[in-house]
Amino acid sequence: MDWVYDYLQKTPVANLASAVEILSQGVGDCSEHTTLFTALSRHLGIPTRIQMGLVYLEGQFLYHAWPLVYLDGKWQAVDPTFGQQVADATHLPLLEGDFTGMDQLLPILGQISIRILEYE
Repeated sequence: MDWVYDYLQKTPVANLASAVEILSQGVGDCSEHTTLFTALSRHLGIPTRIQMGLVYLEGQFLYHAWPLVYLDGKWQAVDPTFGQQVADATHLPLLEGDFTGMDQLLPILGQISIRILEYE
């Protein structure tokens, strides 16, 4: 996870590339971090899935994607984009699967209203 976080330059991109392309280009946003991490984890034999949803960042909810890895008998969310060994509570999953299902989020994103009541 740390390697992907350190390796990829945090840059928004407009296309979905393969893990090999991402490795070659060395740049990407959450989709690229998640794609590369998922491919590397699966290559090592670690079951890995992709979650998509929202993340609370700098006072707003933004689209985000992050991986789930199966370790020690349970699924654990990690975030190679933010360098989080355990994805924090700001991650709100809405969809799970590969990025071909991402279009299912589009009608939802404009309709969600979230109000933070309190936090610690």
